[in-house]
Amino acid sequence: MADNLAPITLTRKMEDIHSGGFSMEEEKALGFAEGELFKIPQALPELITLHKKYFCRNMELYKEKILKNNGEYKEIKKDVYLHTSILVGSNIEFNAEKGVIVIEKDAKIMPFSYLVGPLRIDEGATVNPHSYISNSYIGKHSKVGGEVGGSVMETYSNKSHYGGIFDSYIGSWVNLGGGTSNSNLKNTYGPVKMAGVETKELFLGAIISDHVKTAINTSIYTGKIIGIGAHIYGTVTEDVPSFTNYINKDKMTTIPLDVILKTAVRMFLRRHETEFPEEDKKVLSYAYTETESERKERGVKEGKLTF
Repeated sequence: MADNLAPITLTRKMEDIHSGGFSMEEEKALGFAEGELFKIPQALPELITLHKKYFCRNMELYKEKILKNNGEYKEIKKDVYLHTSILVGSNIEFNAEKGVIVIEKDAKIMPFSYLVGPLRIDEGATVNPHSYISNSYIGKHSKVGGEVGGSVMETYSNKSHYGGIFDSYIGSWVNLGGGTSNSNLKNTYGPVKMAGVETKELFLGAIISDHVKTAINTSIYTGKIIGIGAHIYGTVTEDVPSFTNYINKDKMTTIPLDVILKTAVRMFLRRHETEFPEEDKKVLSYAYTETESERKERGVKEGKLTF
């Protein structure tokens, strides 16, 4: 099963995936039965499809079991719950007609944002001014701006600027440059194929793995998978192998491991006062080795990207 979820599970434990707005680990900590909130995905598209299928129901369960009788949350309007610690700017519109909205501890919601349920903004996350966020889980300490819909964003990722991300799964330590957007609908209005799987989904976006970086105005075609640590420029018309510098399908080069590790350390230190964990370095090094054959099969050339 784990192989079916590669490259995501090369750097992330199943227990840490938040499809449906809650992880397996969190489900247990909150006192829910196994499988009550988190459904184990069997293939990459299910990281997105299971989220969309169960997220609204999960938020209702969360409300009934945790939020309604918890003094750490206040219901400011029907089905809109704010942790008592959060900072909310002026001119914020909450629309919970289609699902529960929860803003967790120490999150920040900046002015002129429009938030549509079901929606969970997790601990320490920031929603930038003039944002439109709907039907999504935004992970701890992540930053979002522009438009995000029907998506999962894991911890410590950035989509701070304009551009739209729809029906997608975004890993941790991702940085999406200003204007980065993805397609979630084919021009033919036909079902989307992802990872070799013929889904029945009309709306299906992208899988963006941990440590991916995109340049400004990057465009990602429908149903594409971007591997771990890839650096993306321009228009993504096909799946991108892990640790690849991608300009187009004819211009793909390998990113040296030392550049990957030094970039991860630099990003980590922007958010923490401690050193980048040695265990995380080992995980990235392992993933780099495990994905070498994929890069060779795809004809990725040796790169000279420097830190």
